Amino acid sequence: MSKILNSILFLGAILAIGLVLSGYKENFELMPAKYPNKLLLADSYPVKSNAGLSDNGNPEQYLLNPNIYIGDYEMNTNNKKYWDIPCYGKSYPPTICGGLYGEKKQPREKLCRPGFDCRRVGFFCSSIN
Repeated sequence: MSKILNSILFLGAILAIGLVLSGYKENFELMPAKYPNKLLLADSYPVKSNAGLSDNGNPEQYLLNPNIYIGDYEMNTNNKKYWDIPCYGKSYPPTICGGLYGEKKQPREKLCRPGFDCRRVGFFCSSIN
């Protein structure tokens, strides 16, 4: 058993020495042709001209989180379909938030209110009389 183990270790050592002497080096460079030159959310949000880190700290970032307004008497929700900015108070570190993308005003959703002059089935009007 030890003779087989010795021969395997000797063969491994010969292969390792051959690999070192061959001059093969692994390339750790990125291939720029495969990666896009634009930011990830550039199609959805306006990109700032001087993109980088912002001066935001934890107090500014905390106000972007919609969960802090839930206890208020105003009708606010944290269930938004479209956000004005891509980070909504949860980026870490806070200097990332607001440094790359500008604010995009989202149109307010129209409320769908059915009329009261029809036979209702749940929320919707029914055509059955």
